[in-house]
Amino acid sequence: MPTFHITVHGADREAMADLVRVHGVRVLPQTLDEGGPEPRVDALADEPTIQRLTDAGYRVERHEDVDEAAQEDLGQVGQGNRFATDLAAAMQARGDRS
Repeated sequence: MPTFHITVHGADREAMADLVRVHGVRVLPQTLDEGGPEPRVDALADEPTIQRLTDAGYRVERHEDVDEAAQEDLGQVGQGNRFATDLAAAMQARGDRS
């Protein structure tokens, strides 16, 4: 089941604390923003959790599927040691001078 990065908007600070205490949501550290008309925080949640939060009166913005995004990022990571060829050539050149 996919896990989504979400932003949760609640009525007040107490409602935001209930995300963890009552709903067991994994809130991302230091993302609480109480500057606007309603507090918000970033979190990670699956589809059933998102639905429970919506049913409980929270407004939830769904962002990317974090599992899918991680797979895409891993696809951009090179395989092996990109410096190995340069190191081998340098070592070979050093050996040839001896």
